[in-house]
Amino acid sequence: MNLDSVLGEGDTPLVPLDRLARRWGLGGLWAKCEHLNPTGSYKDRIAAASMKSAVDRGLRGWIATSSGNGGAAMAAYGRRAGLTGVLCVQSGAPAEKLASIRPYDVLMLEVPGMGPAVMDELERIAAATRLLLTITTHRHNPVGMQGADAIGTEILRAQPAVTQVYVPCGGGGLLVATARGLTTARQASHHGTGSGPAVVASQPAGCAPIALAADGRLDRPVVAECTTAISGLQLAEPPDGDAATAAVRKSGGWGTVVTDEETWHAQDLLAREEGLFVEPAAAVPLAAMAADAAAGRIGPDDQVAVVLTGHGLKDLHRYTTAKAPLEVCGTDELGTRIGRHLGNDNAPTTSAGATR
Repeated sequence: MNLDSVLGEGDTPLVPLDRLARRWGLGGLWAKCEHLNPTGSYKDRIAAASMKSAVDRGLRGWIATSSGNGGAAMAAYGRRAGLTGVLCVQSGAPAEKLASIRPYDVLMLEVPGMGPAVMDELERIAAATRLLLTITTHRHNPVGMQGADAIGTEILRAQPAVTQVYVPCGGGGLLVATARGLTTARQASHHGTGSGPAVVASQPAGCAPIALAADGRLDRPVVAECTTAISGLQLAEPPDGDAATAAVRKSGGWGTVVTDEETWHAQDLLAREEGLFVEPAAAVPLAAMAADAAAGRIGPDDQVAVVLTGHGLKDLHRYTTAKAPLEVCGTDELGTRIGRHLGNDNAPTTSAGATR
């Protein structure tokens, strides 16, 4: 069964962020818009490759863990392939992500944590029940993860002059695949013998094992606990942490750590300045890039790409809680209120009070 781009995944646009490039004094800034994949995240690429493998091997279905994005991708592509699915969801996953999975009618079970013990148990169950383990890590699903390599190749195909690629890290698998794709693209071009873009591991301060290890501040990419509120990046012992650390160092890259508040600010700024709405985890690389620009680590000689991993509709918590209600405005007040918003308190009005 051929599942290549069956739902239109891949070949996402690399969108220039000219206003933000000027704001931070960069030579160029681009967003790799993975949030525009069919189910709203880069994990559609992995799901497509995973389900093709399951069909080719004659397996009966799939089983995975997820904080939401991977589950939605596996559920959609699994149904497209005619395969049943089982999903273990991390406690505290955003309600929007869970709601987007329910239409596919897969078995969803809440699991308190997503550590190695849970993943090892699912690996045992998968082998015993002829299910494909579709956890989005190279350790557990190497064939499926190859589907994400194209992110790197597509970036360099669109902008060969890119000097840094900022990637958000949870389990580390996305960074490993992106770095591999960048290497493949560079080797296939006439620039194959030169150095490629530096890959920057971008993580929230409350859970930054890969970024800290890449910079030599940890011996291994493991931390005692995660305190960040950024969903999807809360893995204290990332399954692909060692491989991701090695990939960063091999590329000449580094790790950058940002606060949750810096991430939320970057999320808002991206929407207001460039019209792109992503979930908080996807804003981490933009926040990291901004921090590096402010510190003078990157500047006008740099051409930077940030990987935007998931759509803003995946996690609306910040915008549905603790917000002021809509302002009630009568018809006779519309002209005045709109004029005030536009910075003109003396907007001409009709006798009824409406703007002419």
